[in-house]
Amino acid sequence: MGEESDHVHITAISDALGIPIRVVYLDRSSCDTGGVSVNHHDFIPAAGDLPSARGSSEKNNPFITLLYRPGHYDILYPK
Repeated sequence: MGEESDHVHITAISDALGIPIRVVYLDRSSCDTGGVSVNHHDFIPAAGDLPSARGSSEKNNPFITLLYRPGHYDILYPK
């Protein structure tokens, strides 16, 4: 109770769709020095779940990038 379970949801949708997902978030804990760092966490489904992973050893880049903001996610589009 009182905790968010979004990690479970992102893992489940990544595995179900077989799509790698990157979640980026801003870390303001370094604001004392005036800097803000951007961190990320990649959710990569099991190799057997990826459509292009059969017999391939290439690294899988995330297809979807989400920006985590407390309470919700925004989709980030490549420029």
